[in-house]
Amino acid sequence: MARAGQSLHDLAVSSFPEQQDVTPEWLASALGIDAVPEVEQRSIGTGQVGENIRYTLTWPDGTDGPTTVVGKFPSPDLTSRETAAATGSYVKEVGFYRDLQAGLSIPTPKVLALHEDLANNRFLLLMEDIAPAEQGDQLLGCSVEEAALAVDALVGLHAPRWNDATLLDLEWVSGRTPERATETAGLYAMLFPGFVERYGERLGDDVVAVGARLGNVIETWFTSFQTPQTLIHGDYRLDNMLFGTHPAAPLTVVDWQTASVGHGPADLAYFLGAGLVPDVRREAEAGFVARYSDAMEAAGVSVPAAQIQHDYVMGSATGYLMAVIASMIVGRTDRGDEMFCVMAERHADQMSTAEFFTHLGQ
Repeated sequence: MARAGQSLHDLAVSSFPEQQDVTPEWLASALGIDAVPEVEQRSIGTGQVGENIRYTLTWPDGTDGPTTVVGKFPSPDLTSRETAAATGSYVKEVGFYRDLQAGLSIPTPKVLALHEDLANNRFLLLMEDIAPAEQGDQLLGCSVEEAALAVDALVGLHAPRWNDATLLDLEWVSGRTPERATETAGLYAMLFPGFVERYGERLGDDVVAVGARLGNVIETWFTSFQTPQTLIHGDYRLDNMLFGTHPAAPLTVVDWQTASVGHGPADLAYFLGAGLVPDVRREAEAGFVARYSDAMEAAGVSVPAAQIQHDYVMGSATGYLMAVIASMIVGRTDRGDEMFCVMAERHADQMSTAEFFTHLGQ
């Protein structure tokens, strides 16, 4: 826990345990408490790139300490861990909490301790436990009411750093550049055949055809957005959200390993495309795009609604792109397989409904 005058920068040190080596003594020290608790732990969530552990703490009588905290660590899966090193996922998550969290109003967990040894692809985040919140379920989708919470929260991420060129002064922050467009197109072309081989029968010809067509236009698509850039989540979906039962904390957004500079409406499209089942999304999405546009205006960001709508349509492709690339570069699980298939199906439907290729001029 940060002491008076101590920042997260001060806490970023290389001497810290791996997940399997965390002890009650270390947890007490990290929290700044002299007494040592009894500790029970269990994994929570099904992260593809990181591992989350909930620690239940029983303190000696008279000790004022949290009853639960959450630790986030690198994935124990070697493939996922190597992918994180290649993509800078751990660097981005640590950087978000260290450098950017304090200046945003999107609801995020309070960080109690942050440790990093990123040269060796290691980190440890100790955070408050948002209990009794429940993690969203990417496969089941969410209600319109839950979607409204997520759409409103996006404004607290996008508005504070809208069109802020200083974001790129942070070494770990990446932006949308011609070089990145070429790299993304090449990576997609390399991975798409394996994606089809693995999932094609499950997805069907129509969904696969959308992905094949997308692969031919990625570089054009990359430069087609119209809104100014801002800080984006990059993986804004239900599995990265905690829905609370307390009115003061109805939603908390986690997993910032894909934070970057990009276009805000793409986060919106990514969420709605994957988070709402297609029938519900088709009925509700126009209202949610308008809701986002109005809320950004109320937050002091003046941008034409037509630009937001255009970038929402362009953003409908981000989920299919993520499904292809992520599924091929992280450790494989049964739930992960189903999640990537559902993403591809729902975003293919979203792209078709939005007439993505027509708007792109293809």
